[in-house]
Formats: sequence, structure tokens, C-alpha cells
Amino acid sequence: MTAKLTLLLCVGGCLVLGGCLGERDERSRIAGGTLTVYASLPRHGVSAPAAAAVAAGERLALRDAGGRAGGRRIRLVTLDASTAGERVWQPDRVSENAERAADDDTTIAYLGELDYGGSAVSVPITNEAGILQVSPGDGLTSLTRRPPGRPRAGPERYYPSGERTFLRLVPSDLSQAETLLAQARAAGVTRLAILYDQEIYGRELAAQIAARARRDGPDPVASEEYRGAVDEIPDIVRSLAAERPNGVVYAGVAGPGSGRMLATIDAHLPGAPVYATAGLLARDPRRPVPAAPRGVTAYSPIRPAATLPAAGRRTLRRLRTTYGPSAARPEALYGYEAMRLVLEAVRRAGPDREGVVAAARDLRVRHAAFGAYRVRATGDVEAGGFALYTLRDGRFVFERMLR
Repeated sequence: MTAKLTLLLCVGGCLVLGGCLGERDERSRIAGGTLTVYASLPRHGVSAPAAAAVAAGERLALRDAGGRAGGRRIRLVTLDASTAGERVWQPDRVSENAERAADDDTTIAYLGELDYGGSAVSVPITNEAGILQVSPGDGLTSLTRRPPGRPRAGPERYYPSGERTFLRLVPSDLSQAETLLAQARAAGVTRLAILYDQEIYGRELAAQIAARARRDGPDPVASEEYRGAVDEIPDIVRSLAAERPNGVVYAGVAGPGSGRMLATIDAHLPGAPVYATAGLLARDPRRPVPAAPRGVTAYSPIRPAATLPAAGRRTLRRLRTTYGPSAARPEALYGYEAMRLVLEAVRRAGPDREGVVAAARDLRVRHAAFGAYRVRATGDVEAGGFALYTLRDGRFVFERMLR
């Protein structure tokens, strides 16, 4: 090959490569004077009150920024991630929300999903479109790392582009599992029964709890899945009790059978402590758990109002004044921070999807209204631990923060 031919091939290759890169950059940049942020939140089911507060927090953060970032107007579009009668989120609705965001040429970011594994549906869609996704509260471990106990559930399946475009504002469910098990060991539990529901949240959490329990204790001696049929509760609990556990974990979301489940556990395993994941707290706090036993604790990644820094308490007061008492929930601060993070990324990167993803992931240490946190390269955060709640007289009462 002559030197002249080699030069021509190199130049041609560079032109082709440059054309491809230019085309990719052009797709990443958004034309026009308006950028859109989509938010996917359930308006029905157990998480609806928290979701309404999160939406209020997002609106307040956008309002505080004057509705602009990076020299562009920012439009917030909130979509329903649920259908009437559903306990949590509905997969088809979540998929439709993410597809709508991906199909909109003005989309710069997507806020969601709220909780309980909904992001497993939307992340692959927003990732393929190169859109930043920030979750205010979804701790599903497999979104950011391979969960113990589920070796085939690695995060690579959520990122078809090969690049991470997701981050969350709460610790992973694996952190919650490890915190819960540490409490059980400290209480002297040596034989553990694991009860979980059929949601992706409950199944993945149960597998992680079992894997970590096999490694660190207490010994996991039994596990059962609760599919929502209340009349099956006695048989499920009898099956667990047959293995003589002296502690029980419930990994699932609150539902019509939650109170009966707890009471039945208490009847068959009197005195055995019950450790519940955050899903059990997703219920109307005005309605007490019927026939509620003692010895039930639950763990939440959301910091309660009593532990918030001064900035958080001020923001809650502003939410109450602006949007009403129902907006002044701690969950609203996570919506507020999700929007703040997006706006800061847009301010740094401008109307460019790839640039916004990179800028958001580069915001290492943040000082939010709920406290400081650090963003890891995986999309996980180092945050302020978990809130411990104890069931008293049928209601969950905050006890203390666990670091």
C-alpha cells in the first residue's frame, strides 16, 4: 500500500467517524427554547400519598429556579404510573410513560420511578434514548449492582446503550437488608424465617436477605411467598412456624392482609420479633394495623421530619404553605432534590442529553434538604442510613436513625 493510499484511507476513515460522531452529538443536543422533564408517579395504590408529595417537591424546586436552567425554559410533565385498584405501580403504565419521554425530542430528564422496583421497566427505555433518569425512592439493588442471591439479575440488562444513565437518592435494598439482619443478630435471633410477596421488590429483597443471612447469620431456616390471598395466610405461617424460627422477616408491600399476617405470626410464634422492610410502611398512617402484635419493627430509607436539618424543615413549611398539608411529607424533599439535581446538570451541560447524564453523575457530594449524600459511579448513593419504626398500639412510631 502506498503512502498516498494509506493517507487517503485514514482521512476517509476519519471523515466517516467524524460524521458518525457528529450525527450522535446532533441527536443528543435538543433544539428549541424548551426542555421537558417527565415525572412518573403512581396516583393510585399505597404509594399515592407519598407520590403526590414527591410531585409537589418537584414543582417547588422548578418554581424556585424560575422555571429555567441552562438558558432554557423547563417544562415538567407528570404521568400516572398506576391504575385504579393496583397496590403499587402498573408495568404497562410505567412502560408507556418511559416510551413517551423517549419519543419526545425535547426530553432532557426523567424523574422516576418512585419505589418498589418500577424502575426495572423504565430504565432500559430511557437508557436506550440516552436520557438521564433520577429516582426519588426506588432502592431495587439490581439497577446498580448484581444482587446476592440472584446471580442472573445483574444491572447490564437495564442498560442496552452500555452506559449508566440512572441514579437514585436512597440507599439500595441490599443496604436495607444488611441493616435489618444486623438488628436481628443484635437481638439474639439465630433461626430466621423469610416471608415475601410476589412483587419484584419482595422477591429480590428476600433473595438478598437469604444470601446475606447464610453468610453472616442468622440461619435462614424457612421461606414462603405470599401471593395476596388472605385465606392462605394461616397455612403460610404454619409452614414457617414448623421450622421453629425465633425471628421473622417480612419483605413486601402493605396490603389488605398485612394486619392479619402479623397477627397470625404472633399467634403461631409468640414473642418472635418481626422485621419488616420499608414496603410495610407504605400504608395510610391514619388506619391502625388491626390486631397488631408487639415486637414488629420496620425500616425506611426516607428520613422522618424529626431528623431533618433546618433546611429540610424550612422546605417542608414552604411546601405546606404553597401546596397544602398533604405536600409537607418528608418524601417531598426527595422529589425536590431530584428536580434540583436535574436543573444543576442542565445548567452545567446545557440542552444536551449526554452532557446532562455526565454532569449529573459528576455531582459527587450534594447537600440536599434531607441531608448530605454522595453519588457513586454505579448510580447508588451514600446517604444517611435508615429510620427505625416500631409498631405500637397498631401504629408505626419512629424510634431512631440507624447508620
